[in-house]
Amino acid sequence: MQDKINDMENMDKNAATNGLFIAGINIALQIIVYYTMPELFGKMYFSGILMVLNILIYVFFTLDLKKKNGEYWPFKEALKSIFIMSLVANIISLIFTSLFYKFIEPDAYDKIIVIITDNLTTMYEKMGMSEDQITKALKDVEKQFKSQYNPTILDFIKSLGISVLVGFVMSLIFAAIFKKNPPMFKPIEEEPES
Repeated sequence: MQDKINDMENMDKNAATNGLFIAGINIALQIIVYYTMPELFGKMYFSGILMVLNILIYVFFTLDLKKKNGEYWPFKEALKSIFIMSLVANIISLIFTSLFYKFIEPDAYDKIIVIITDNLTTMYEKMGMSEDQITKALKDVEKQFKSQYNPTILDFIKSLGISVLVGFVMSLIFAAIFKKNPPMFKPIEEEPES
């Protein structure tokens, strides 16, 4: 029984550690893009690339957890481990983003919103949207990015809640895909012929 408890504690530690690695990778990407290629903010293809890259990173670290768990990884254990990993990654990333844009780069919102507005205006015009539609859409985007780059306590809590919910749904999906249950029945061993 004690071995099982120790194994679960180790899996929780492994999940938290993997979450820290995921957060570190996301933070590094965010800093690199902000300082080297800020014009990518607001580009739809870049958002798509980041989403695919994030999924691949989560798959890699989920497979790492599965390997560390051993031969079998039941759904319940997989869900718990993946959710801990996701929760740690999301909390660390959110805290970093809030602190970085509030204290290290307080003018980031003004810099990035101009880039995003220009990129989105061009895209909306190509889509054939009217001036009124573009203006309304841009106001919504500005409000969203203001809460991301200069969040209030309520914005932070709301973002955290959304991150936890999305992380849980993702964890459910990944646990269903990567689980491996032990066999229901022990295989019958054939007796040697005499």
